[in-house]
Amino acid sequence: MRKPNAVDYGLLLGVGLIWGSQFIFNAMAIAVFPPLTVAAARVFIGFLTLAAAIALLPKPGSGMAERSAKQPWGLYCAIALVEAILPCFLVPWGQQHVDSAIAAILLATVPIFTLVLAPVFVKDESWSLVAALSAIVGFTGVLVLVLPNVSGDWLADIVGELAILGGALSFALGLILMKRLPKVPPTLAMRNVFMVGSLPLVVLALIFDTPWTLAPDARSGLSLLALGVLCAGIAYVLFFRLVQSVGPSFTSLVGYLVTLFGVFMGILFLGDDLHGNDIVALALIVAALFLGRFKKSESTP
Repeated sequence: MRKPNAVDYGLLLGVGLIWGSQFIFNAMAIAVFPPLTVAAARVFIGFLTLAAAIALLPKPGSGMAERSAKQPWGLYCAIALVEAILPCFLVPWGQQHVDSAIAAILLATVPIFTLVLAPVFVKDESWSLVAALSAIVGFTGVLVLVLPNVSGDWLADIVGELAILGGALSFALGLILMKRLPKVPPTLAMRNVFMVGSLPLVVLALIFDTPWTLAPDARSGLSLLALGVLCAGIAYVLFFRLVQSVGPSFTSLVGYLVTLFGVFMGILFLGDDLHGNDIVALALIVAALFLGRFKKSESTP
């Protein structure tokens, strides 16, 4: 691995900006489309984008490797469930009840969940004082964020926040399962994961949402396209390129950027408000991410 240069920092900012913008695109999309249709479009368009990227940017000998390598389709199905199907539905569903800035804060718990769960599923991982402290600080932040909403008409807010936390937990499980993948190019693996994940999502969306009866406007349609092409396609290509060139430790910094970009874009473009407890929660979760960096891990939204 080499030291990161200016281009790498630019790519890191780009990935953080793209994944941070997903909350804005989700909010615009669910104004017209049901969350199931949003999830189906994101995963299917992401599959098409990654397939195009592999076709247009082949590595020397990658075509032969793809044809000869035995693909772990059972593992792809498991990863598709927890990395594509569940979180891509739960997050926009939760955003029906939660501001995009709050969703960005809650989704920052992905690496915290990963630290807690990795020792259960990964042989060489073990719990440590750093991991425990990171988890305690992070989940204290979640409580600071969630508990003040337990008043008045609180049920919808709490259910929405729990749905987004469920999406974060699912993303974390996806990261852990990805560690079990054999020597398969990461972009190829994600293409296959999205291909598998798009099949049930598209079928379910066609059955339950009848999307052809909807009347989308340009903004909601472009938001769906951005979720698929940028958030589920290009961002993964850039993310894995960074991991391969400068390593996971540097690339894991994207976790901070996703949260910060997501929060400030929600405030700037959607007029989201942050209350005192929201700011404290954000500070605690970012502190937990910082602590977690002392135990090497990767994070994606």
